[in-house]
Amino acid sequence: MATLTDVDIKKLLTEPSSVTMRPSYEGGNINTAIGFKCDNYLLEAAVLDHFRAVGLGATELYLVHGVNFDVVGVDTRLHTVLTLDDDVTVEVTPKTKDTDREMVFAVAAIVQRDGAPKKAVTSKFRVLLRRDTAIPDPAPLPAELERFVVDRLATAEPSELASTPVDDLHGAFHRGEDATADPVLSEIIGDDNAIGWKWRIPYYYCHFTERMQMSGYLRQMEEAKHLFVASRGISIKRLLDERGWIPVVTQNKLRFTDEAVMEEDLYSVYTVESVFKDMLYTSRMDFYVVRDGNLVKTATGEITHGYCHKETPDSEWQMAVFDDEVLRALRGE
Repeated sequence: MATLTDVDIKKLLTEPSSVTMRPSYEGGNINTAIGFKCDNYLLEAAVLDHFRAVGLGATELYLVHGVNFDVVGVDTRLHTVLTLDDDVTVEVTPKTKDTDREMVFAVAAIVQRDGAPKKAVTSKFRVLLRRDTAIPDPAPLPAELERFVVDRLATAEPSELASTPVDDLHGAFHRGEDATADPVLSEIIGDDNAIGWKWRIPYYYCHFTERMQMSGYLRQMEEAKHLFVASRGISIKRLLDERGWIPVVTQNKLRFTDEAVMEEDLYSVYTVESVFKDMLYTSRMDFYVVRDGNLVKTATGEITHGYCHKETPDSEWQMAVFDDEVLRALRGE
């Protein structure tokens, strides 16, 4: 087992690091532009590398120290589009204050544009180390890290639920406008300009054998956009085919409020809150589980969407202005 020195701890908690990577090929869904989900994946990989550089990779933390590395909050802004073959320098700068109970990192993805560096993505990541009882007799972490070690990532106050969940496989897969078929979703959504669906958390959205991880929520956030616009008659494929509009995200944030466990039924709700300048709209994402007859919110966040298009394949991206059809669909009119 490696021993961390004071120099290592200082590097982890106070000194910046950088790594050069390329975006995942998974993210090139529409031409070669990378979506917000895989932008966040890239930043998460850089934060993991920041830990790995001082001998505290996720495997070492788990097997030796008996803790799970967990990203519990992201607040990300996208300034320019990353593409598949960009060499991206990701800078990780510790921002943890003496009073913080989470490790905080400012993360910036920098790419070359027109011969000069440009910030493409910036974010604030929050990290906790969760104890894992599966590891017997773990080695202690340095004292400076103990305040970031928790038994549970977050605990939300349950709220009363009037509805009774429908406990069947079909009920776990209601989508979009079918939300009213599920009594819990109907109660959550009410008259809001929202859609929701219930699904069973699969193992491949989880880590450490148990809990849904941040990337799983980001995948749900992306799924929500797809389901919402399809339910309103302006599906992503339709606007791509008819107008050449691609969906673009300018900001997303997400924070854990509790833990969601593998094979629980998760209720995902996407609510449009505002449309501004006829070019962007902001939606809230809330995630819930039902435990002991009560509703428990496990995560919450926001995402701001618009559309981009190009006049020609080699021209610059331009923001699209919503027309009446799109505005009415977004507003639920």
